[in-house]
Order: sequence, then structure tokens, then C-alpha cells
Amino acid sequence: MLIVYKTGAIRVTPKFTRMLVAGMIGVLVLMLGNLVISIFGSHDGGPLRNGGPLAIVFSLVCIGLAAFSFLLDFDAADQMIRAGAPEKAAWGVALGLTVTLVWLYLEILRLLSYFQQR
Repeated sequence: MLIVYKTGAIRVTPKFTRMLVAGMIGVLVLMLGNLVISIFGSHDGGPLRNGGPLAIVFSLVCIGLAAFSFLLDFDAADQMIRAGAPEKAAWGVALGLTVTLVWLYLEILRLLSYFQQR
């Protein structure tokens, strides 16, 4: 994604940011709904995490969102450099990159676990 960002193939515009944040909020709402379903009804982790076709599609969407989140992180780092932010502020961007990397890693592992169960 760094190559995609540096070449400008995908630009981080305010519209792109709004769409990505809306997608993340949507995923959060669906995950909370799935948590409620798994607590009060389903014993297999809910429909979004049980390994079925819907769970696979949901994981692919989450992987896509996590990958595109890197673009936001790279843009934030680029803007901080251009603005001449002090080095003490770099930890915020580093934390964002780390959280995105862990999210992507966990979603890929979750997707692979669905195929391992079959």
C-alpha cells in the first residue's frame, strides 16, 4: 500500500476518508450486533464469525478496510512531515500504523482459520 500511496494511484481525499471511516463504523456496528447475537442466542460465535460464507465475505471486507487504512496512516505521516511537526508527535502515527498492522494480521489469520476448519 505504500507503493500505491507514493505513486498516487489512490489519493487520500476527504471523500475517501469519509467513506473509509463510514465503513469502519459499519463494521464496528456489525461486530457489536454479532457480539449480542453470540451472547444471547447463537453458540457458534454468531453469523459473522462462525466460518460460513457470510463470515468469509465479512473477513474479506475487514481485510480490505484494514489495507486501505494504511493509506490514511501514510497520509497522516506525510502531513506531519510537511507541517514540520516535532519528533515527539511521531508516536501517534507509529501507534496508528501498529494498530492497523495488528488488525490486518488478525483478520488474515481469522480468514485462514475458516479455511482450515473446512
